[in-house]
Amino acid sequence: MGLSDAEKSRVRARLRNLLAHERLAPAVLQELLGARAEVRSYRVHSGVLPTLLAAPDVVRGGVSAAAHVGADYVALGRAEIYVHPEKAAELEAEFGLVRDEERGNVLLRIPPAELWSFLTQSPATAGQGHDAPASVVAADLLDLHEGRADAAASRLLASLLTRYAQPRRV
Repeated sequence: MGLSDAEKSRVRARLRNLLAHERLAPAVLQELLGARAEVRSYRVHSGVLPTLLAAPDVVRGGVSAAAHVGADYVALGRAEIYVHPEKAAELEAEFGLVRDEERGNVLLRIPPAELWSFLTQSPATAGQGHDAPASVVAADLLDLHEGRADAAASRLLASLLTRYAQPRRV
């Protein structure tokens, strides 16, 4: 599923062009990335959150991984996680997750199974689980539609895009 060197070069050139013309506004990115996963909202006792976030079948995203990937955003008492489609029902039962679209404190994202390896490509920290890649965390923050989250995501994305858009040295 990786890109060839020629494709990577084209992506970098396109990013440099978008950055130069300031066409990567948060609203554009939200539209492009909005369909990356099914989203469900749950309520769970706050004392369960640390155990849930460290579960082996969970990848922390958004507010739960922001500080770990360099985004300046903290949201106490809330969690955002990704789980493989085959593990969602098991996770719901294990942690007593209750669907609550209005007052939920856990946002669970279920990506297509074929994208799971992208979320877990970085090694897990012993006993602490996985964090989603910084680009995914930025997209999650944009989904919150909060000024602070948008600003943190924009700064994180600008840093990532600037780094990625740099020509590669051979």
